[in-house]
Amino acid sequence: MKKRNVLFTFQFLLIFTLLSFLYSCETDQNKPTAQKPTLVSTAISDITQTSAISGGTIVNDGGGAITTKGVCWFTSENPTISNFKTSDGIGTGIFTSKINGLFPGKLYHIRAYAINSEGVGYGPDIAFTTISSTSLSIGDTCQGGIIFYLNGTYPNQYGLVCAQNDQGTSVPWYSQGYIYYGTTSTAIGSGQTNTSSLVSILGNGYYAAKFCDDLVLNGFDDWFLPSRDELGLMYTNLKNNGFGNFTNSSYWSSSEYDYLNAYAQYFSSGRQSCNNKFHSYSIRAVRVFGVLQGTRSGGSLSTRDSTKFNIIQENISTN
Repeated sequence: MKKRNVLFTFQFLLIFTLLSFLYSCETDQNKPTAQKPTLVSTAISDITQTSAISGGTIVNDGGGAITTKGVCWFTSENPTISNFKTSDGIGTGIFTSKINGLFPGKLYHIRAYAINSEGVGYGPDIAFTTISSTSLSIGDTCQGGIIFYLNGTYPNQYGLVCAQNDQGTSVPWYSQGYIYYGTTSTAIGSGQTNTSSLVSILGNGYYAAKFCDDLVLNGFDDWFLPSRDELGLMYTNLKNNGFGNFTNSSYWSSSEYDYLNAYAQYFSSGRQSCNNKFHSYSIRAVRVFGVLQGTRSGGSLSTRDSTKFNIIQENISTN
């Protein structure tokens, strides 16, 4: 009888252990697996000679508590927390990071980061250049692009930068019909308004103004298609001086000529012409940088550049 009880007890323990193991396995299988956090990096702002502001937004904590978050930076792409970093608290949501200890006139890369039990998640890489210890110049890299128009006095200089490479090499001005919109200007400082007006009128589609308006580059999303005179400055101040990686092809401006044509510029010779809107040319996006008349980027630019503006405009054609 005693042997029978021992055997029964042994069988009970064996069955209990087996059931506990199976339940544990089922529970583990049903339990969600944690992942690294998902986040985006905030565009750079308030750039000085030695500091800047950025941050990030934690889109998903990955199923684990966020124990540290901030931004990391270095002089090469895709920095990690083993480089320089900030620590800006815990938890999800939007956070702001102050980056200090930078050197004047130097290119940096930053990424937002967040840490949970599974490791480190990073946001997209954003590049920016600190303000030089001396005045900015045409051809300098600044706030996402290359300076081709400059006004004001240091340290309150402002102007226009263009992207460092073309955004397209075969893009029509517009290809859905011949209509004169009559909402654009050719002047310096009008490219942003031109682009906004055209996109508002024309809507979605594959055309030059929309292509630039949709661009997000180096942490900035306020790019636009340059006006005729802004495009001329890009040729004179950059292409002629070996800056900007421009080709010798034609580039579209955002300035309309009539119902059939818009202004383009040949970067092989500098000649501007009025060409059929259905033609496909290269495009180079532009943005405003700096503080304009006490406001943030987006105010009116002076239409005069007494030292640099000298475009070639000969034999205007309508081919």
